[in-house]
Amino acid sequence: MASFQDSKKPPTATTVFFGANDAALAGRTSERQHVPVEEYNEYLRRIVHHLKECSSTILVVPITPPPVDEEGRLQCAKTYLIKGTGTGTGTGTGTGTYREHICVWWKAMEQPERTNEMSGVYASQCVELARELGLPSIRGLAGNNSSG
Repeated sequence: MASFQDSKKPPTATTVFFGANDAALAGRTSERQHVPVEEYNEYLRRIVHHLKECSSTILVVPITPPPVDEEGRLQCAKTYLIKGTGTGTGTGTGTGTYREHICVWWKAMEQPERTNEMSGVYASQCVELARELGLPSIRGLAGNNSSG
């Protein structure tokens, strides 16, 4: 497969949208998706630099992680718990016993695995990095997360 480096005309612009899963809270049901904010920032920086190395004229526009529908996620956990229809164990494999499914949804009700507060931390890092690199950025669903 050819890359855009091999193209006669490289792309004019690209967006980079990372952080929604990275901002999952450590120690919760989606911990396996968590990436520490310092690593998120470094990975985002590397991605931008790589794209600029591939095409010095490309416009790179980072997009912040979106806000979290905290109430909707809680309601989803309650629904799965009440109906007993959870299909995952939090491992991404879709396997496990019925008891494991219920355990995951119960934990999600007690301690949400994502919050607007943490999404806001990652969003702030994204905006700050874009500013530092002289890039525009897009705030995912503007202003709905608590990053300011």
